[in-house]
Amino acid sequence: MEPSLVFLLAITCYAMIQPISMLTTLNFCGEKMCICDKGTKMAFCKPALKNTSLSYFPRLPSYITNLTFKNFFRPTITKEDLVNLTHLSLRYLHLELMNIRQIDKGLFQLFPSLQNLSISNNENLSSVTLRDAFQNISTILMELDLTSNNLRNIEFDMFKYLSHTKLTTLILKGNPLINLRAETVENLNLTKLDLSFSRFDDLKSICPTQSFLPLSNLRDLHLQSTIISRNLNSIFICFPNLTKLHLENNNLNNFPSFCDTQELSILQETRSNLEELYLTNTSIKGNISSNAFRCIGELIYLDLNKNQINDVPDFCYPNGQSSVSKLKQLSLEYTSISILRKDSFKCLSSLQILNIKNNVLKNPTNFCSKDNTSYTPNLTSLFLRNTSITSFTGYEFHCLRKLRKLDLRLNYFKYIPSFCDKSNQSINPSLINLDLSWNSIQYIFPTTFRCLSSLKTLVIGHIPISILENNIFRPLTSLKYLEIENLSKLRKIQKHAFNISSLDYLKFTFNNFHFEDLTRYSPEHLFESCKNVKTLILSGNYFSTGSVAQIILKPLKHLTKLALDRNRMHAIHRDTFKSSITLQILRLNYNMLTGWDENVFKYLSNLSDLNLAQNRIAIFNKTSVPMDILNNLETFDLAYNPFNCSCDMIWFRKWSMKTNVTLVLFPHLYRCQSPPNMVRQTLLSFNLTDEDCKVKNPWLIVILTACAGTLFVFCFSLTISMQMPTIKNYIYYLRLRKMGYVKLINDQDFSYDAFVVYCESDENWVIHTLVAKLEIEGFRLCIPDREFDVGAVRCDQIVSAFNESKKILVVLSNNFAKNEWCLWQMNLVEERLRKSGNSATVFVLYKSISSKNMISSLHRVLKERPILTWFKGGTREKMFWNVVCLAVGAPLGEPPISVIQ
Repeated sequence: MEPSLVFLLAITCYAMIQPISMLTTLNFCGEKMCICDKGTKMAFCKPALKNTSLSYFPRLPSYITNLTFKNFFRPTITKEDLVNLTHLSLRYLHLELMNIRQIDKGLFQLFPSLQNLSISNNENLSSVTLRDAFQNISTILMELDLTSNNLRNIEFDMFKYLSHTKLTTLILKGNPLINLRAETVENLNLTKLDLSFSRFDDLKSICPTQSFLPLSNLRDLHLQSTIISRNLNSIFICFPNLTKLHLENNNLNNFPSFCDTQELSILQETRSNLEELYLTNTSIKGNISSNAFRCIGELIYLDLNKNQINDVPDFCYPNGQSSVSKLKQLSLEYTSISILRKDSFKCLSSLQILNIKNNVLKNPTNFCSKDNTSYTPNLTSLFLRNTSITSFTGYEFHCLRKLRKLDLRLNYFKYIPSFCDKSNQSINPSLINLDLSWNSIQYIFPTTFRCLSSLKTLVIGHIPISILENNIFRPLTSLKYLEIENLSKLRKIQKHAFNISSLDYLKFTFNNFHFEDLTRYSPEHLFESCKNVKTLILSGNYFSTGSVAQIILKPLKHLTKLALDRNRMHAIHRDTFKSSITLQILRLNYNMLTGWDENVFKYLSNLSDLNLAQNRIAIFNKTSVPMDILNNLETFDLAYNPFNCSCDMIWFRKWSMKTNVTLVLFPHLYRCQSPPNMVRQTLLSFNLTDEDCKVKNPWLIVILTACAGTLFVFCFSLTISMQMPTIKNYIYYLRLRKMGYVKLINDQDFSYDAFVVYCESDENWVIHTLVAKLEIEGFRLCIPDREFDVGAVRCDQIVSAFNESKKILVVLSNNFAKNEWCLWQMNLVEERLRKSGNSATVFVLYKSISSKNMISSLHRVLKERPILTWFKGGTREKMFWNVVCLAVGAPLGEPPISVIQ
């Protein structure tokens, strides 16, 4: 597998979860070393294997402004090496994991538009090499990222060539930084400094005295995962304009003291401007008093996640005033808090977002004071996910009039809390987003949501509900987005369950709901009361492949996006999209489709994005999608299908090379699965032409020389046509009896006497008549749906079963000739005939094949092959069974059993 393909496979994982519109401009570039995105002007270059040598930097499209090279081996970079990139107006350059040791002096002056430079994870770079490389760098450089370059001893003048730039952000995380000094950064006008994941341990190394403050304009300081634990009380003297401080993952033991008695007077003069404080996982234990916030009273955001605090911090001074009167967001995830007191948040009147997820609370507080006024009147978002709530006792959210978002996921309550007061008025009139997933809710009643008329987003998933009753969502008159997923016990949807006229987006996914079972729902009423839905996501169900599909979708006159991926669909009814003329995006990927009626897509004149990836499509021709629809697409995804690279795919190959439609992941993931000599080759690799595929008529000369005898032949044929198949079957019966069952000495042992190739449409006759009869006679037959392992690659199992079977028994019919999956197996049969001769295959004509379905590839295989014809009843059926049994049991290597054409 070529390196570029391996890289593309890695990119595909990202591609699969993105909207189609985000993938429309992805293409290979840079001599297939890179992926380019014209929409974002980005190029990403990465080899299949780490440390692959980069012999040169490839030339890239001129629109690229953002460039990344990663995982190559390029120890030295000179100015001459980058000659292919100098035509680019690069703003962002990222060199990661390149094993760089040496860089030319003044290398980056080649890019005068450079604003962001990242050189990371190159462990052999020295600060001297980097210093010299920065000579004459772009004056508009604003950000420099030197993450994880093993910079231990930093030269004091490392950044001397950057003093003339607009550099405001310096990222040095992941480096040891043993001797970082104030002189190193004194000439930089930094507003953000990242020293995280380093050995940095003392602020005084970059702020030695109160008279020398090299970073006085710093606003954002990252010290997470360092070993700092001292001199934090001088932090606002060193950085008087600091507004954001990250101290996560340090061993502080106690809430840090940012001021003490010796420095209090100074701090009062240089008031702290800190707005955001991050203290996740800093080993803080016990309770936090109000005095802890006396020097950081301007806080807006406080993060105390993953600490062993036993109670919500005390935010009230003894006089009742708030120590953090401007605090708007408080995060207390994964703490030791188990009880919320009624007054836990009494001094947080400005609080807007409260996150207390992942604690063992069991019962939430009601946020009300003694006089029923709210302690947190401005709270808009409350996160109670995974807090072990088992029930709601009353009006827990009664005092949260401005609450807009409520997250109650991953709890244990069985009944949805009431959002009505005693007079049936809403206690949360501003609530617009509610998540009830992963709970023990068993019932939803028509009155459950009656006081949530402002709700716009509702998420219900992973709950043991078995029925969606009529009108349960009707009170939600403002609802725009409804998500119902993973309801494993859902068995019934009543007629008017989705009575939501305001709904715009409906996601009904992975519920394993059987739309073929009409006892579970009413197809004509299912979406009748939500006609304004524009986006319908039905992934992970069993969507109908019959005429009921069109009935389901008919009411949705405004539908623009439909997702039917992962619906186990093996077919599409011709009228499924008859009423969906507004559809623009259609996802049918991850199904079992092999083909469909040529009229399936003819109604979709507005379609712009079509996804048919990850199906079983072997043949895609000019009738698969009407040409006017196909050429009007913006994006088309047909990747990961088992293509049959035969004459029938010549048209698609030609179209794909000249179309303006963006074929997602083309050509590298459009590969042949047959014939055997083309397996894993791209569609562009097979070189059949129209001339190669013309059917040459071998009877032309015979017909011309036999014109005089036409009348005789006609009369003779008319006389015996009805009995000829029986006569010839009898002749071959005699020949097989004469041949006997003598086993050849060089004959090998097989697991099966025969592998049966047939069309699913003929399954009833094949299984209950043909297979039943032969197995009674003692033959060992391989039936795919019976013998194959579930979940394994079906194509590989078929090839393996062919090799383990002495003979191949092919059941031909008109249905067989129309099925692309059957025709793919015919390619394997043809290969078997070439290797083992005619005796290796037994052809049975179950039903005649119409001329219009006798495609060239099938005709070419059968025109000189023996066929046995099925007759029902009387001596002719008896003769048929005798011949079939003898043919299957005959040893390999013998003459053909029939010459019927």
